Amino acid sequence: MDQQTQLIQLCKDLRLPSIRKMVQDTSNFNHPNQAYEVLLQVLKQEKADRFIRAKQNRIRAANFPQKKLLDELVEEALPE
Repeated sequence: MDQQTQLIQLCKDLRLPSIRKMVQDTSNFNHPNQAYEVLLQVLKQEKADRFIRAKQNRIRAANFPQKKLLDELVEEALPE
């Protein structure tokens, strides 16, 4: 998959229609390959950041009474 196709797919995944239109029109760039490389890295990072934030938001929205870790588990307090 070439860089332009990857960029278009990332724009669809991230719901960025104006950037997707810009990428589809190659006349917007003086040096398309260099611009695609930079934009591809930026959009990949944005997708990764959104994934992390979405996970954090789901945990926050679950309204757990308090955060507990397995390292803090007291095995003696467990029922038999």
